[in-house]
Amino acid sequence: MKTVEPTLKERAGRMYRQLVILQRLFQRPHDADDAEGIDSGDRAKDLVLWSAMAEMIDELTDHAGVLSSIPFPISEWQPGDGPDDERWRALTELERREVTSMVTGYESLIAWGEAHANGHGREATDYLKAERTRLGRFRQEMGFLERRRSAS
Repeated sequence: MKTVEPTLKERAGRMYRQLVILQRLFQRPHDADDAEGIDSGDRAKDLVLWSAMAEMIDELTDHAGVLSSIPFPISEWQPGDGPDDERWRALTELERREVTSMVTGYESLIAWGEAHANGHGREATDYLKAERTRLGRFRQEMGFLERRRSAS
């Protein structure tokens, strides 16, 4: 039985959560004069080491946060995936036209909903705004796939 490897997004999310825990451990009050858990006998060196570790953890946490927001399809990459894996192939011209047609139809539906949502409450308006944002992200991802197709 083959073990399923976590995707890039899952790995980055797990790393981010672990680093947030470490960040909290390395936060110290501004009035603290010692570095907990480090006792080399030289208080100044201990504080410098503590601060350096805290800074490094902060930086790694920022990087992991960025990695956890990688868009599809890259976010679904798993160890062992090769460059000729079927999931990473460029769309054919027919697939591209079909997807573009669906996206255009969905965009028209959102516009129609927005035009009729006036007076139907904030919930409907918020939903349509969220869908428009989602559609924008999808269009960006399609641009990525299109550039990949052009490069092939």
